[in-house]
Amino acid sequence: MDPIFSAIAADCRLLRHSLHARPELSGVEFATRDAVVAELVSLGFEPQTFEGSTGVVALWPADDSSSSHSALALRADMDALPLQEDNAAPHARPWISQIPGVMHACGHDGHTAVLLGVARWLATSGKKFPKAVKLIFQPAEETGLGAPGLINAGVLESPRVEAIFGLHGWPELPAGTLSIPDRAIMAAVDNFTLTLRGRGGHGAMPHLARDPVIAAAALILGAQTLVSRKSSPLDASVLTFGQVAAGKTHNVIPETCVLRGTLRTLSPALRAELMAAFESMVEHTAAAHGVTRELEWVEACPATLNDPAMAALARAGVRRALGDECLREAPPSMGGEDFSYFLHRVPGAYFWLGLGMERGGLHNPRFDFNDEAMAAGIAAFVGIVEEYFSRD
Repeated sequence: MDPIFSAIAADCRLLRHSLHARPELSGVEFATRDAVVAELVSLGFEPQTFEGSTGVVALWPADDSSSSHSALALRADMDALPLQEDNAAPHARPWISQIPGVMHACGHDGHTAVLLGVARWLATSGKKFPKAVKLIFQPAEETGLGAPGLINAGVLESPRVEAIFGLHGWPELPAGTLSIPDRAIMAAVDNFTLTLRGRGGHGAMPHLARDPVIAAAALILGAQTLVSRKSSPLDASVLTFGQVAAGKTHNVIPETCVLRGTLRTLSPALRAELMAAFESMVEHTAAAHGVTRELEWVEACPATLNDPAMAALARAGVRRALGDECLREAPPSMGGEDFSYFLHRVPGAYFWLGLGMERGGLHNPRFDFNDEAMAAGIAAFVGIVEEYFSRD
């Protein structure tokens, strides 16, 4: 790896620590936006902001001889999670979150610092390409609303984005290594709320009632067969019930029972099949128990599916910048990522940057992005940019 990337990463550490200490939740990343804008301006960029959004875009223009109106995009997310940070030894650090109940438990402070490191490399090297490089700093990834919001605001236009790449810190991989699969890397997320309505009654006289709790219990158990018997063991899926709410006391059969949960799939075809099968099971289970049902689906994000050609290009870029030894293979995650919305519009690839497990897992109150991995993240992005334009 070129020593310039280690030097840039060292410069970006304090910025990353500052972002970590002042985390902001999805949609209200105002101070984070201002910090990103200030850094970009100091590097000579003219960042663009959006009315009604905390997103930021910085454009590195094409070389003077180019008449191209298209761009290669790189994206980082900026929001934090509603989680209280644990700063107890041996994980104590001076840059702990100063905002009660909010912390960067998913590493978005690191993602932002890495992309600002790419901006610093562009400004320092002064290197220009046949097309523009668009740096996208995205809010609200954790709610799944950030990417669609920026797309609706025109972030993929003016100049038109023809390919896009993004990364996520991954504790399960050794620090500084990368994994770039050809296709599925993260799952579609479909959340649901199901309300079962029966007829309440005395707990000692269940024959006079229509018990929605019993219907819910049958459904919870039966629905597990959708994964174990309706889909191939080689085609990953998860169906989880995360909340069951019914009744207020021990001897009253309630009128209603509310179930909330999530369906995760990697295959679009399996996604449609399991959603239809779940709806059918809900209908017939409710009918069998004499209760009515109201089922509401909320799509958090589709599956994050890499373009195979762009994934191959990204791996070539990583080899260019870091060598073959930095590439690893890792299985897909059933977590979700709204970068998927970008990949449904333009070809691109999403990849994992290894952080090492000593920092704790994602969404963990002891998690902290590994500063030692930042140089590899910056180098990987730069390698992808150079590889992309070498083939243009």
